[in-house]
Amino acid sequence: MYITYLARKKGEKEAYFNNLFNTLVLIVSITISLIIINILSLSNIAFIVFPFDYLMMGFIILFFPAFYLLIIREKKKIKIEKNESGTSTQKELPLKYDLYRKLSHLAVLGIIFFYFTLGYIIQYFFINLIDLLPEGSEVSKVFYSIFTIEGDVMIFTQYLVVFLVGISLIGLLTADIVRILKPEIYPLKPINKILREKELHMRFGPQISMVIGCFSIIIIYGLFQPIGPLIICTSMTMAIFGDIAANLIGRTLGKTKIRNTNKTYEGLFAGITVAFISGLIILIFLRGFYTLSFSGYFILPLIGCLIIGLLDYLDLELDDNLTYPFTVTTVLFYVSILIA
Repeated sequence: MYITYLARKKGEKEAYFNNLFNTLVLIVSITISLIIINILSLSNIAFIVFPFDYLMMGFIILFFPAFYLLIIREKKKIKIEKNESGTSTQKELPLKYDLYRKLSHLAVLGIIFFYFTLGYIIQYFFINLIDLLPEGSEVSKVFYSIFTIEGDVMIFTQYLVVFLVGISLIGLLTADIVRILKPEIYPLKPINKILREKELHMRFGPQISMVIGCFSIIIIYGLFQPIGPLIICTSMTMAIFGDIAANLIGRTLGKTKIRNTNKTYEGLFAGITVAFISGLIILIFLRGFYTLSFSGYFILPLIGCLIIGLLDYLDLELDDNLTYPFTVTTVLFYVSILIA
């Protein structure tokens, strides 16, 4: 909120609206999640519980001193010699750095594996670890009462994903705040090479929009299982691969410009097509967790890819790393309820 205020004060209109939207989405999503859990009681999943509350505190205790040490090291380097900032002032990133930027988004696909595969392995690890404690201990009772409820096998994975994305948000946001407020002591300057010119000053980087988008939909729609995680993972997959295809095809093969933007119709249609195919594949891949009607396997990816195409065509000032997953997940969640 403070950086949003500074962006407006300095007259950076685009950064102001983008930062404001990120801030509102994060605040509203946390508020809605707490209302669903504590007031409406629509889900039996709390926000975060043992052992993830302690793990979260442990991460915070370790992360901030470690990051401060990186800042101190950066200050010493500045005193020794004049370092290059590692920034790029080009209006359009070189294709190589744009490719790095897009491929980094693939890390989000790890959420799918933690939801539907790795999460169960980690759950069994914790259960075996708890078995080492004296039988009947309070810790053991709390753990088993939360994570071994029949019919709610994804409760543990929901908490795990919230924890992992949550600490990512804390870490990335802390680093970006330092980058914006004190760029000279920012210890991760090489990352600036994959930032566009408009993202080098008061505007949050794309990684912040991505992690806020993921965190927001997880804490709202992940509460409704198993359909919530299914829609979340489908939407994120479509958004990531659709965005990558649109960008790369548009830059390498695109010829017909969309209005006065750098986007092309070739990239637009490539993004729509790839988003649809990736959405269809992930729904089929995860069909063992939630079975849709036959038409649902085509209706959901079709609606999702059209939303992505519309947002791409409009070319809003808001970061598509936030608008794609948040908008697609919200629409597809309610559509899935109607066609279930």
